[in-house]
Amino acid sequence: MYGMRGPPVPDNHIQTLPDNWFDQRVDHFNTSDTRTFKQRYFINNKYYKTGGPVFLLVDGENEGQDYFITAGALAGYAQRFGALAVDLEHRYYGQSLPTEDLSIGNLRYLTVGQALKDTEQFIGYLNRKLSLNNNTKWIAFGGSYAGNLVAFLREKYPHAVAGSVASSAPIQMTYDFNQYYPAVSQSLGTECSKQVREAFQLVVDQLKTPDGWLAIGKEFKLCTPLNGTDRDSVYRFMLSLMEPFAISAQYDGRSPMGVHRVCSLMMTTDNRTDNGSKSSPVDRLAQVMTEYRKGNCIDYEYNKLINVLKDIKPSPQAMFRQWFYQMCTEFGYFQTTDHSDSPFGHNVPIDHYVKICSDAYGKQFTPDVIRKSVDRFNQYYGGAKPENITNVVFTNGAVDPWHVLSVLTDLNPTTRAIYMNSTSHGAEMLQPLPTDPQELTDARLAIEKQLQLFLQ
Repeated sequence: MYGMRGPPVPDNHIQTLPDNWFDQRVDHFNTSDTRTFKQRYFINNKYYKTGGPVFLLVDGENEGQDYFITAGALAGYAQRFGALAVDLEHRYYGQSLPTEDLSIGNLRYLTVGQALKDTEQFIGYLNRKLSLNNNTKWIAFGGSYAGNLVAFLREKYPHAVAGSVASSAPIQMTYDFNQYYPAVSQSLGTECSKQVREAFQLVVDQLKTPDGWLAIGKEFKLCTPLNGTDRDSVYRFMLSLMEPFAISAQYDGRSPMGVHRVCSLMMTTDNRTDNGSKSSPVDRLAQVMTEYRKGNCIDYEYNKLINVLKDIKPSPQAMFRQWFYQMCTEFGYFQTTDHSDSPFGHNVPIDHYVKICSDAYGKQFTPDVIRKSVDRFNQYYGGAKPENITNVVFTNGAVDPWHVLSVLTDLNPTTRAIYMNSTSHGAEMLQPLPTDPQELTDARLAIEKQLQLFLQ
């Protein structure tokens, strides 16, 4: 459950723009509910020229910050087009909190529909506040889940934005996302995946006996002894082992543990253990985990996860309850090993995720309820082929496992797809670097060309 957050912001980035606040309605669809909350946004007017467009970065399941409109690729586009650059924080994330707590009753206002209306209302507000020309054109940008939002914004509120740039946007919601791990395997390559498959099969064999549980605890530095009869904790442990490989693919190129590094560790078969014997695939898997977790033990217990998800106290640094709620109510996206060719074994079934939804948010979350919610969402927004959507550019990298749920070919003459073979999740949103592959540079130039068309 690695979320869909856009590309990781550099650790050394320091916010330079002040916080701004907008009085947003809590519930847009109940006229008798007049409550409002403070929604945070940032403005960068460094490149703005009178009469220029507005480039709006829509945030997703993360705390808002000013990186993308001051240093990211969007800032470069703003400079080229003389645009005002704006960043809008998503309701319930960061400091934009519509309710005092995150109780299940309050979370009912956390929907894509409410978030889209937030954006439409904010655009009208800023037009009035800044006395922008009636002909001012807005372009919406978003990555990952926020990429979905800007695509849907153009679909449902075409009067609000002249176009959208949807980066790594998996707009096809999926109850059982069993394609995720095979996509990870493809990004790892044949030989690396072979070593990974062997290692996971050996771990699965160890899970069959108490002696194997003890061995696992030592090999992988578990925080507490493993009880192999605790099925859901075993699932959490197996997900922990999969995590470095998933993250390496999802953020390859801008992550310390990219595909090259994890595969280098898994494929160095002549390594030796402390006693001088040749390392096994499990030894090498343990080495991956040690480096990925920086020596920290693996805290895998299911009950601890549920306690985190049941915490209703808001915090800008702890937003997992909100994101998983969205998964349970609208998205699915449950990354299972139910695929027939799962490279990581078959130890994380869809039932595990349904149980999390039920234990964290209430017994009303049954498989049928969740599945129907995902189906309704796709019917309303159109899934991977939304109808009557224009002026959107979808960008995806083949290394990113999420690309299988996105738009990979042009939908119509104005809704285009840019597909890159060597990049991953939202890479083109980041600040350009001299080391970027040529196709990433070409993708940014192609986006710029589409912006010119949207602004005509």
